[in-house]
Amino acid sequence: MKDIPEIKVIADKLFEDRNINQVLVATSDGSPIYGAERGKEGLGEELFIIPAAISSALAISHGFMQTTLDDKVFEYVVFQEDSIILASREGDTVLIITISLPKTSFEKRPPIDDLISRSREAVAKIDAIVKTLDIEDSLIEKLQRAIPEASAILLLSSAGIPLSDLLSSLDVDSAQLAAVSSALSLPTRILGKECHSVAVTGKNNLILLYALDADRILMVSLKPKQSVESYLTLISQIVSHRE
Repeated sequence: MKDIPEIKVIADKLFEDRNINQVLVATSDGSPIYGAERGKEGLGEELFIIPAAISSALAISHGFMQTTLDDKVFEYVVFQEDSIILASREGDTVLIITISLPKTSFEKRPPIDDLISRSREAVAKIDAIVKTLDIEDSLIEKLQRAIPEASAILLLSSAGIPLSDLLSSLDVDSAQLAAVSSALSLPTRILGKECHSVAVTGKNNLILLYALDADRILMVSLKPKQSVESYLTLISQIVSHRE
């Protein structure tokens, strides 16, 4: 499973409802994308056995109780002894949340309609994030082929925070990286020219930074075989033609 900060933000928002115990995200064939349980993260993939079955059922058949919302049947509700499993699908992404049921008849039952609505909203956002990440994975593969001398190609947030744990293994001045990334995320002018990319020197390598948008910075670390201008032009061409 990937560590995807954007999905964690959505999961944390869902966990604000005290009835929700578990948030799982999988592809429509049941492959795990993200998992968290109240009070802990990093769930093992063995916990995705049931979600995999639900995801596959959502993709293939109507084997679970269906709930209609906005005239679309994407939600499935599975009632268990002490909980409800609610699954929502958008595109190839399935969001599965486990909701605790009251232990006594005196406790109020969680509002299922409201949870379904929140689940639908969340899965739509997550699907958009997953599709964006798929595009960026493809972009990184293209850059790896075009710049074989690159020792690392990864994405940073606009604050210079890596969206990958690879940065920790690189010889990089993190403070300098954060400052440059923050500058690139804004309309930056260098020598009177608007700039979306820049090169900085690491201790043993060259670091090229390119702003994909206001929130994400592409970083390429390499020992150069061409001029800096050649690399920045090549990156610009590949980025501008990404799907």
